[in-house]
Amino acid sequence: MNNLRDILPKMNISNGSAQPLYKMPGRLTKATDDCMYRECDGSGLIHIIREDGSEVAMMCKCREYKELLNQIKTARIPDEYIDKRISDFDTKIYQVKKSVEVAQYAKRIATRYVEQYLEMEDMGKGLYFYSNTKGSGKTLLSIAITNELIIKYKIKPVYISVVNMLNEMKHSFSSKDSNRTFYSLMESFKHASLLVMDDLGVEKTTDWSEEVLTQILDERMSYKMPTIITSNMPIQSLQKKYPAGRIKSRIEKMTFPVVMPEESVREILSKKENEEIAKMFLNVVD
Repeated sequence: MNNLRDILPKMNISNGSAQPLYKMPGRLTKATDDCMYRECDGSGLIHIIREDGSEVAMMCKCREYKELLNQIKTARIPDEYIDKRISDFDTKIYQVKKSVEVAQYAKRIATRYVEQYLEMEDMGKGLYFYSNTKGSGKTLLSIAITNELIIKYKIKPVYISVVNMLNEMKHSFSSKDSNRTFYSLMESFKHASLLVMDDLGVEKTTDWSEEVLTQILDERMSYKMPTIITSNMPIQSLQKKYPAGRIKSRIEKMTFPVVMPEESVREILSKKENEEIAKMFLNVVD
């Protein structure tokens, strides 16, 4: 905690002479609605006076929350997933019994991965979530893990869809300093403490795109940098998508495969939301 003796005034000027300013022990900072916990004035600091008269500043919980939120945003987490945790992955929402069982297994793996992340990090081991069905929960679970790791281990990950990753690097060639921009993008993906690559396999495959992905994965494998990947195909099928074969072999080495339900939870949620909206509309009285 920082001593505020040199920051806050300690003297009361009266009748032209300096006299020590006496303050009763207690809290100086007034709690306002600017603090989500109503503990400070929104500054993230709580100024107090101790029994011995010294003034100190304590960090408010809202500052830690704001720092974590900023770290999540820096990781490029989409707004709709910023506050998602593994507990938000609802396995009961699936309607097919087999899907529920598969989702429960995936959730257990996600929980254990966070708990044992330091060991996984030492091994350079990530996860590979896959199912052919769009909206099955792959993205939600992968980002939920990422958010948990930010909170628990203060890591600095990067989340990005593979399509956006390749597009950003393509567009970098049209910038004024294309080599530097392309290089900096490659470095950010190669050396992120955790890289989350979403929707591998939906992008159009070219020799260039396969080479770029291979370079990123090769660097991360060599330096044991954990990578979480979501895809619409099992690892074995990557051989057909990427005929050079190097992507499949690297992902086999770098990740633990986790199958996801072949059921779209996105469709289920959309249907429920529309049903709720329909009730709202029908209950409106003119």
